[in-house]
Amino acid sequence: MPSAILPTISADEIDDLLFLARTNDIHDLKAGIEAIARTHRTSSANVILATVDADSGNGLLHYASANGCLDILQYLLPSSTPSPLNTNLPNTSGNTPLHWAALNGHLDAIKILLAAGADPAILNVAGHDAVYEAERSGKQEVVEWLLKSGNGLETGISLPQQSEELQEDVDEGLGTENPRGEDGDGSDVEQMANGVGNMKMQEKRPDGD
Repeated sequence: MPSAILPTISADEIDDLLFLARTNDIHDLKAGIEAIARTHRTSSANVILATVDADSGNGLLHYASANGCLDILQYLLPSSTPSPLNTNLPNTSGNTPLHWAALNGHLDAIKILLAAGADPAILNVAGHDAVYEAERSGKQEVVEWLLKSGNGLETGISLPQQSEELQEDVDEGLGTENPRGEDGDGSDVEQMANGVGNMKMQEKRPDGD
């Protein structure tokens, strides 16, 4: 079966859709995807596949997973029908959506990803799997659940310390939360280490990395 020809979506359109995914705005995300699909005379599935930041390699699943946006994840990965998305697609730092969900402790998001075929044993470019990222950010509930339920994971890992330069490169591909959100209202808004251009909120590098 030939591969689908994906539409060429503008950087601004991609930024808009990624922003809606990271803020769990399911209504506007669906509307935006459908509008772009009509403009390009393609399917919504092809628009979803084409919505990837050219610099970071981050897609809709990365942003929804990093922020625990369950409505978005259920829309992108419906349990009733196969999804065109590859749940194990890495960004430029080798981080999958599961790495981000684990780093930020979003257990319900992790369960959705695993049910859709996410592989918890995949390593990023620093040699870290999802359990390691959860461990390094103190998400013990996630660590324990993944070790118990994650296929191919039996024990926690303690990898040798990576070089500072390599670890910084990997951190630039990982999402981390600002628990209070941009407006201090307690919303779970992700702060990217290498913020995507034209986003509608200020980005800043997470402390300590």
